[in-house]
Amino acid sequence: MTTVSQLISEIYDQTYRVILMNRQGQALVIFIVVVLASVSIVGLYQLTNPSSDDILSFYVFGDSQGYQDGILEIAEIANLEGPDFVIHCGDLTPFGQPSQYAGVVAALDFFSVPVYTTVGNHDIRNGGGARYIEEFGPPTYSFDLGPAHFTVFNSSGSDVSESEMVWLEQDLQQSDSEFKFVFTHIPPFDPRTGQEHAMVNETTAERLMDLFEAHGVNTVFAGHIHMFNETVMNGVRYVVTGGAGASLYASEEEGGIYHFVKVTLSDDMVQIEPVLLSEPSLERDIVVVRGHDEDVTLTVSDLKLMEAVQGWSSFQNQYDNWRSYGEYVGVRVSDLVGLVGMGEGDIVRIRSFDGYEQEFGYENVYPNGTWYGLQGDMVLAYALNGTEVLEWADGMRLVMLPTDEGYSNQDCEDTSLPGMGYHVYPSAGARWVRFVSFIEVVSQ
Repeated sequence: MTTVSQLISEIYDQTYRVILMNRQGQALVIFIVVVLASVSIVGLYQLTNPSSDDILSFYVFGDSQGYQDGILEIAEIANLEGPDFVIHCGDLTPFGQPSQYAGVVAALDFFSVPVYTTVGNHDIRNGGGARYIEEFGPPTYSFDLGPAHFTVFNSSGSDVSESEMVWLEQDLQQSDSEFKFVFTHIPPFDPRTGQEHAMVNETTAERLMDLFEAHGVNTVFAGHIHMFNETVMNGVRYVVTGGAGASLYASEEEGGIYHFVKVTLSDDMVQIEPVLLSEPSLERDIVVVRGHDEDVTLTVSDLKLMEAVQGWSSFQNQYDNWRSYGEYVGVRVSDLVGLVGMGEGDIVRIRSFDGYEQEFGYENVYPNGTWYGLQGDMVLAYALNGTEVLEWADGMRLVMLPTDEGYSNQDCEDTSLPGMGYHVYPSAGARWVRFVSFIEVVSQ
C-alpha cells in the first residue's frame, strides 16, 4: 500500500521538475521581512502563473502539534494548486523539543511554495522558544505582496510585550496597502459561547482589536482553538484555523473540523474557504503498552476485560480554572504496566497520538499513602459520564482520581518528581494526557 508520504514525495518531485522547466518564464518577487527595528531579506519567491488581475492566493493553518500527516496533506494540495505561499499559525510541536522541531521541519520541506510560520504556546515550552528561532527565525515580521500587506506577530505567551505592540502599530500605520492581513497564534477572543481559550490579558486583547480597527486590517488569522471559525467584529474579520491535526475543541456543527483555510484575493474581494483534511489516521481506541522486553496492544474491549476503576474527578489548569469534572471509568496504569513489568527505578512515559507526552515516576504509578491522598489512582480512562471511546471526544485519557474529586496544581506539584510534571509545566491539567496511544516503561 502506498503511503501518504510516498505519494506526496512523488508529486513533489514531479512538481519540482515542472518548476525547473518553466523557471525562465516566471517573475521574481523579493520578500522583504521586517523584524522589529531591523530589515532582512529572507528569500526569493518564484511567482507562478502571474495574472493580469493580480490575483493572490495563500493557505493558512495551525495547531498540527506534531501530527505531520496533516501538513503533508496540505503540501500535496499546495504543490498541485500553487498558492503564493502558506503560513502556519503556531503550535507546530507538542512541546518544543529538538526532535519535534526536526519532525515538523521535515514535513514543511515538502512544500514547493514559500512557507511562513509564527510561534505557538506549545512551541516555546521547555526552551522551545530559542529552538523556534534557530529553525524559523524571529516570530515577528511583515512583508508586502501585490496589493496586500502581511503582518505576523508573537502571542505565544498569551500576551504581547509593549515593545512588540509599538512595533505592530507602527507596521500597520506605515503600510498604505489596499489589504492588510495579520497572523498570530492566540486570538484576542474565543468565539465559542462560555469558553475562554484566548488571550489571558484582556487589556492586551482589547488594545489589539482597537489597533486592527484603527488601521483598517481586513482579516486576522489565528490558531490555538482547535476548530474553524469566522467572526466579524467592528469591520474586522477574525478567522480561527486550528485544525491541522491536534484534537478538536468543538463539534463538527460548531466548526470542529480538520482543515486548512484557502484565501483568494481578487480585485476588491477576499474569499476565505475552509478545506477539509482527512481525520488523523491513528486508531484512537487502541493503546500500546511497552516494557523493557515486551509489549502488548490493547483495544477498549481488552481494557474492559480488566478490573475497572470508577470515580469522579477534575483538574486545575495553568490559569487556576477547574476543568473536565465528571465520572470516569478506566483501568489503573499499575495494572497496565504490570503486563510488561516495571521496576522501582523506572519511569512511565505516556504519549498522545499527536506526540504530546508526560513522564511519571514509579511513585505515581504505585503511590504511597501520602501521594495516594493527593492524586488517588492513576487511571487510563476509556469513558466519561457513560460515554465511551470512540464517542468520547477526549479518550483514551489519563486521569487522577483523588478522594476529594479534584487534582489541583498544588497536588500536581506535590506529586511530581524533580524534572517531571509540575516542574516542567506548572499545570495539573497538563498531566491529564488526552488521546493516549502509547504507554512505555523506561529506565530513569
